[in-house]
Amino acid sequence: MNRALVLGLLVALVSAGCGGAAARKGHTVTFSGGGAFPPSTIIGSSSVGGCMRDAKTLVHDSRDYYLHSTSEPGPADLYYDEMRLDYAHFQADDCTSNELRDAMKRGLTPPQRTFLLHNVASDLHRAFQEALR
Repeated sequence: MNRALVLGLLVALVSAGCGGAAARKGHTVTFSGGGAFPPSTIIGSSSVGGCMRDAKTLVHDSRDYYLHSTSEPGPADLYYDEMRLDYAHFQADDCTSNELRDAMKRGLTPPQRTFLLHNVASDLHRAFQEALR
């Protein structure tokens, strides 16, 4: 067999075994807090486990935002800011909509997901909408 053909087959097999996905690399995101909080720099490092944690944290804080917006006493601002910070980490770690989708479907009820789509800023709205497609 031709050496180039063997090498090509080997590369194809290795790629197929790894899911064929290109390696992801985290990047740097500047998170502008708000009020008296100065901007902070988040340096991402992409990994499947890290993205699963990022998505789970974002969903947890989204649920808290929902609860404090709809039934619990006290302002929901803290939870909203936490959601924004969680999403900045999610972006820095180069996480995917599929990873967020799985976490949202496991951690939020349909009414909670609908509420979030209608009660967040455009960047979070786009992320949630993309994840739920």
